[in-house]
Amino acid sequence: MVNKETRTCNQTRNIRSEIIVDRHLNDKDTYYGGDIMAHFDSAGGGAIFNFIRKASFTATVDEMTFVSPVYKSEQIYVEAFVSGAGTSSVEVFTKLIASNLKTFEKRLAAYAFLTYVVQDRNNPEFTMPILVPESEEEITICEGYAKRREINLEKRKQGKKIKDVIQLTPIWEQR
Repeated sequence: MVNKETRTCNQTRNIRSEIIVDRHLNDKDTYYGGDIMAHFDSAGGGAIFNFIRKASFTATVDEMTFVSPVYKSEQIYVEAFVSGAGTSSVEVFTKLIASNLKTFEKRLAAYAFLTYVVQDRNNPEFTMPILVPESEEEITICEGYAKRREINLEKRKQGKKIKDVIQLTPIWEQR
């Protein structure tokens, strides 16, 4: 079954924002990286839902790049959109823009690629919509999807080998 339905990257877009306060800071007085990852995962999940209108789950964080720190009293703007899709998995691009509330200067603070898997992917009636990038940013990011997917599939093979040798018994019980 071929899907003729299309969605633009913009139609998948999910946005979040927040002002950074003391509770968000780590011991270096910068925004805690784990919170950035949580924002990316949540925004990415929203983008997937906008794309397929079905439940999904996070499979992998394929790339996570911290570009510049975020400080107290800055506003963050997290944006996610679908950047590629296979038959049962979907890649999402996420970015975090930090904005100085005094100078209004904006900068890229972090970006990531995450892969999600469709929950009812074995349903024979399900097919992915066709993704249509429009802006220069979307086109450039989506053009790299096939290469990123190839790299991720190879990493997955390596990960299976590692998973098979990981010890489940705590070290103190092995002696």
